[in-house]
Amino acid sequence: MKIIKHGVIHRVTEGPFRYQAWPTVCIDEKGVLYAACSGHRLGHICPFGKDLLFTSTDGGETWSAPSVIADTWFDDRDAGLTYLGDGKMLLEYFHNDVNNYLGVWKDQIINETDPRYREMIEGALKAYEHFTPEMNSKGSFIKISEDYGKTWGEPIKIPVSSPHGPVKTISGRLLMAGKEFFSEAPEEDRGEMFLYESFDEGKSWEKLAKIERPDGCSTSNIHEPHVIELPDGKIIFAIRGDNDPVFEKFSMFFAESLDGGRTFSKPWATELHGAPPHLYLLPDGAVLISFGSRRDKPFGIRAVISRDGCKTFEDEMILTESYSSDLGYPATTMLPDGTFITVYYQRYGKEDGNKTSIMYTKWEL
Repeated sequence: MKIIKHGVIHRVTEGPFRYQAWPTVCIDEKGVLYAACSGHRLGHICPFGKDLLFTSTDGGETWSAPSVIADTWFDDRDAGLTYLGDGKMLLEYFHNDVNNYLGVWKDQIINETDPRYREMIEGALKAYEHFTPEMNSKGSFIKISEDYGKTWGEPIKIPVSSPHGPVKTISGRLLMAGKEFFSEAPEEDRGEMFLYESFDEGKSWEKLAKIERPDGCSTSNIHEPHVIELPDGKIIFAIRGDNDPVFEKFSMFFAESLDGGRTFSKPWATELHGAPPHLYLLPDGAVLISFGSRRDKPFGIRAVISRDGCKTFEDEMILTESYSSDLGYPATTMLPDGTFITVYYQRYGKEDGNKTSIMYTKWEL
């Protein structure tokens, strides 16, 4: 593996909204790159985030200014971007319950805001006290663009959420691996992992399977899944483990389906220390897994390749390093020349007051 270049997609150095996070990347048939993230943020917990879109027509060397593609009353979190072809793409994102920002998170938001802007933020939070139940649109949503991200349709609510959104399979359908955590499902399904499918480019979704939890894990140990279909039709479901009983830190579990996603094996543990997983199918049928490092030193972005359906993995590749654990959520795609670009968030440097930026690494095997 050889690093070609590190670069910045989006960085904000002034004002209160300097925190950018949770990106995804995709590429169209013309070689244009699209990167999306949650930006315009005070920090990791922030009620004012917006989803932003950036484009690059020169292989990631330069990027456009951001366009806002999700901007509601709430924090628009994550930005799972999927390109479908012929100018069509999907954005998957979610909103937390507004009551969280008035309750358990309010003090954290105020205390972590730059003192110069606290009065302004406290005033903005007061508006949330007047929200009606109808305005509290918590949940996960999909928006569809049919013109290469220039305009977007109305939000479509979906039952589950995951940071990197749906995946277009070899067979043409869409698969969405996600976690139900908005307390709208039956009690026995809350916090569990599911696989959904769509045959109409994301306009409607049907439940395929409920994924069994790994041994010893509660719903608080499993998060942020991703999914991929292999050339032989096997489906691999990847799960972020969080303080799980196997490794007691960030890790990954995998499960497989041999019947198109209707049933899955019990998830197996791996020794990959990092999260969350993003799966990318290589031209030879191998799977490239990108992930943030283990949130303890050494910090950074990592990738591995599996050639046996995520049972075993080749040597870990270090794409970038950082002095801070506030990083991750990488996503990778291949460029027309066979090189790769991985996007992620992390701190740009060590200067005082620095927040996280959206960055990228170009590399080759």
